[in-house]
Amino acid sequence: MSEISKTQRLPMRPRSRERLLVVGDGPVARALTAALQAADVAPLRWWRRQGSPLPQADVVVLAVRDEAIGDVAAQIMARVDDEVTPPILLHCAGALPAEEAFSSLKRRPLGVGVVHPLRAIAGSDSDAQLAGTVFAVEGDGPGREAALRLVERVGGAPLVLEADQLPRYHAAAALVSNHAVALVDAGVEILTSVGLERAQATRALAGLLSSTAANLSRVGLPEALTGPIARGDVAVVARHLLALRPLAEIAALYRVTARRVSKVAAEKGRAGRDALVRIAALLVD
Repeated sequence: MSEISKTQRLPMRPRSRERLLVVGDGPVARALTAALQAADVAPLRWWRRQGSPLPQADVVVLAVRDEAIGDVAAQIMARVDDEVTPPILLHCAGALPAEEAFSSLKRRPLGVGVVHPLRAIAGSDSDAQLAGTVFAVEGDGPGREAALRLVERVGGAPLVLEADQLPRYHAAAALVSNHAVALVDAGVEILTSVGLERAQATRALAGLLSSTAANLSRVGLPEALTGPIARGDVAVVARHLLALRPLAEIAALYRVTARRVSKVAAEKGRAGRDALVRIAALLVD
């Protein structure tokens, strides 16, 4: 069974002998680089538009778009002399198993792996604060070992997965992070319909979402759930649905997500069974 651990599971190589290269100039590449530098590790950097020769390294982290991984990896392997030990290749695409990502390479790397931070990285100043961040780790023996060393260096917590577990792991990440942004967008649309400015509505809902995340961290599930469904307040849910009737798409989104909210509310146990049955009836399309 997969579990999050604060300790690496495989032996560490001496750090002084390992040259680390981060490829890419997007938010993830910059965050990893800054976090490693803060940990007194000096990774090499390279990206396509930089215009400089591709450095040689023992471990190469490809922090590039998913569709670019194969092409960039081929460039890297093409520059490795036949007499030189090939590098270990890691990538940061959370849904893509390492063997699949590098399967088209004509020359085999020393190892392949995945190192994916379970964190929303969008270019902010706090992106490099990776201590405590969960990292999905997958790959062959050398690839996992290299990924675990990297996670340990930035103070992360490795979650070692098998290849077939990665898509579900990444779906959970997308559902909670990316879909939460879409829910905020829907909330902003509702608030602007009653007169708030878009920026003001966004800030207000971002603060609400931040408090929800803090509750989840502090008290966990299902205790972090608040609101009318958690209380079994049928009348308020009915008012919501009536108010959202002119916004058909958002009303449908409300119904779908409210069904899951009802499941968590039942686990919390504050709402009565009869109230949740009546709420379920309201949520039928």
